[in-house]
Amino acid sequence: MTEKVVVIGGGIVGVCTALEAQRAGFEVVLIDRQTPGRETSFGNAGVLSESSVAVLNTPSLIKALPKLLRNNSVSFRYNPWFVLKNLVWFIRFLSHSTRKRTMYAGHALRALMVISLSRHKALIKEAELTDIFRYQGWLKVFRTTAAFKNFKLDMAVMEETGVKFSVYDKDQIRQLEPGLQPIYHHALMADDTCGVSNPATLTDGYVKLFLDAGGVVARASVTGLDQRTDGGQTATNNWCVHTADGNTIMADKVVLAAGAWAKEIASWLGYNIPMLWERGYHRHLKPSSAPPLNRAVHDIDGGFVMAPMQTGVRITTGVEMADRDAENNYAQLDAAIADARANHGYGATVDDRPWMGRRPTLVDSLPILDKAPRHQGLYFNFGHHHIGLSMAPGSGQVITALMQEKQPPIDISPFRATRFPL
Repeated sequence: MTEKVVVIGGGIVGVCTALEAQRAGFEVVLIDRQTPGRETSFGNAGVLSESSVAVLNTPSLIKALPKLLRNNSVSFRYNPWFVLKNLVWFIRFLSHSTRKRTMYAGHALRALMVISLSRHKALIKEAELTDIFRYQGWLKVFRTTAAFKNFKLDMAVMEETGVKFSVYDKDQIRQLEPGLQPIYHHALMADDTCGVSNPATLTDGYVKLFLDAGGVVARASVTGLDQRTDGGQTATNNWCVHTADGNTIMADKVVLAAGAWAKEIASWLGYNIPMLWERGYHRHLKPSSAPPLNRAVHDIDGGFVMAPMQTGVRITTGVEMADRDAENNYAQLDAAIADARANHGYGATVDDRPWMGRRPTLVDSLPILDKAPRHQGLYFNFGHHHIGLSMAPGSGQVITALMQEKQPPIDISPFRATRFPL
């Protein structure tokens, strides 16, 4: 009998998991409260990275704390009351900011991103999405020599984990990206990193592969999750996923891939997930008269990313630490847009309003990819912070292997749920 799997969460992580599980022979239902790929996965910079190996909580973060606490940068903003309310979480987060831990996390992320990028390339070709795919690297640019020197640890992690990168000077940057104004003195190119010019279209293409193969997408809000037992034993088809419209979807296995909402859903079953969320914003601007960008460009000093998209140049901000559903605060985005216009001549906004998304982050900056510790048939696949797009296919492969009781394609010990007292 074919086992039925429900994947809760229709972001790129959930979509890739549903697709991998389906191809492994499971009957799969993907459930989300709206069209898949329209929450956090909608608003990223479109980077398919194998190079984002330096986590946020590093010794460099400790060094930068005095400046960040001023709460006026584009790269980081915070709500003081939110920080005080979650002070224990922030202390635990900072406690991981050691060089040893940074290298450990880097190796773990690199392994997951490498298999993910390979899988992305295959799926993009299969889904006939090559028109949105670009293989032109991921460029980080520095306005000052001081900022470039502060990036030394990130470069060390990249070197140790096998990331290929090239360093360029001011004149070479102009040759790489003639559309940038000559305000940058140093640049680092992650040579093997790829990208897409429309993340939503990418997700739609993967969903189409899933639907064409017989998958089911249920658009509904999940309001309850419980497990039936038969005479004290776990029953077949025993998971009940309850939705706001009064329906219940039964399944043999459930994958919780709900991003920033995973903490709340897991709590219904008694789990205390050490997760918060990095909120981020974007808006599209009309290009300038200069040559268009060839790739996503991360302005390190400015604290924002300029990513060429089908709808214009996407300006994305850094991190905002605030309540998941707090009122939007566009101060970071407004500052980034003003900077991008002043220095690169970008034009009017294309969107009716800015976008905001919530990137789920665990205290050690690594996702959980594992069986749930206390519930048979439940799997955790969340906590991918700001690089979920880059880790989604590999995460789906890991969870599918666990559901099949097979060896995962990488060492998942860094991603085990049992590393936390849940």
